[in-house]
Amino acid sequence: MKEIIDLSALPEIDRDIYLNDSWCDDCNEADLGINNPELYIDGGRKYIGGTCKVCGAICTSEIIEKHME
Repeated sequence: MKEIIDLSALPEIDRDIYLNDSWCDDCNEADLGINNPELYIDGGRKYIGGTCKVCGAICTSEIIEKHME
């Protein structure tokens, strides 16, 4: 079941990364940005979905967090 996360509750730096570090299959290009974002967890994995800022296609990117020690 999909669990929606309040994007506005995240620190600004995290929001900026999530909204800009994306992939659009239609443009076949990275880091174009997302409009109408929805951040959620599904099946234990975190995703951000929305529409590509360039072409308007629906795009979804899995968020993989790397923890530095």
